[in-house]
Amino acid sequence: MAIALGFRRLLLLLAGVAAIQHLPRSAPPATPADPAQINGTFFTYTRLIGGLAGDDTAGKFTVSKATAAEFPALLGQSVSFAALVYEPGTVNPLHIHPRASELLVVAQGPLLVGLVDGGAVHTAALEAGDAFVFPKGMMHWQLNNGSGVARAFSAFGSASPGTVALPAALFETGIDDAVLERSFRTDEATVEELKHDLQPVLKGGFQPVRQKPLISVELFHSLTDGRRCGCTLCCTSSSSSSVWPWV
Repeated sequence: MAIALGFRRLLLLLAGVAAIQHLPRSAPPATPADPAQINGTFFTYTRLIGGLAGDDTAGKFTVSKATAAEFPALLGQSVSFAALVYEPGTVNPLHIHPRASELLVVAQGPLLVGLVDGGAVHTAALEAGDAFVFPKGMMHWQLNNGSGVARAFSAFGSASPGTVALPAALFETGIDDAVLERSFRTDEATVEELKHDLQPVLKGGFQPVRQKPLISVELFHSLTDGRRCGCTLCCTSSSSSSVWPWV
């Protein structure tokens, strides 16, 4: 009897040790070489909102992000954040995040958002306080179709969500023109015009939708089935910020 009781206690002890070993643990942050440098400042990021005041007439889309590239304390934490400002008529163009889902919360609206899931386009008209999730890897966009500034915040399920902006990925990565012509059922002149019109965009931001569309209605429809979402994609060279180079 005593032997059996002792054996049970041993099993309980081993089970407890195993449970402790498998407790959830946060990944170690990218700490400085000198541990003495670790303090509250290392875990603080103060540059998320700066420069995002917004203007009712300037016609710019701007984004400020806190990913592992800007905020090293996020390394290993599976989270990052962004603040977005959409001046009237501006758009965050078609893009995907290959490494994370995105939860967007509107702080000031309205904001028209959409995503493409297989062959279906899903859109929603959001107001302040509304939230919308963009699943990882799905093409999506946001458009300020109101008369004032719209603001939103996005949380990502990765410290490095990545961004693939489709206009740049399609027309600025050296894909052979013949591939683009056949993919979009268009001609060489149209492809060259798109590349030419994109040049100032990749150096700057995005123009209001009231200005000349960057791409033809037919091409936009072939990309997103735009007849169902009623969106027009436009861009500009007036902004000093860009959504393209997320890491």
